[in-house]
Amino acid sequence: MAIPGAETEVVLFAPDGHESRIGTMTNLAWVSDDIQKTYETYLKKGVEFLGEPQKMPWGTMAIFKDSEGNLH
Repeated sequence: MAIPGAETEVVLFAPDGHESRIGTMTNLAWVSDDIQKTYETYLKKGVEFLGEPQKMPWGTMAIFKDSEGNLH
């Protein structure tokens, strides 16, 4: 799915053998120039995170829940 003229596209799929996960899992990555600031801003707005941002070998990440409880 894509909005005409947008740089963003969404692909909906379920890996073979994982059809039971439809509606329970997302495979999205969000990008932020300042993850700590973004984390603090969204935390103040009531977004539920599984923990504080974590530094990993490939970058820093934070996992949050959307309004339906899916993890991102």
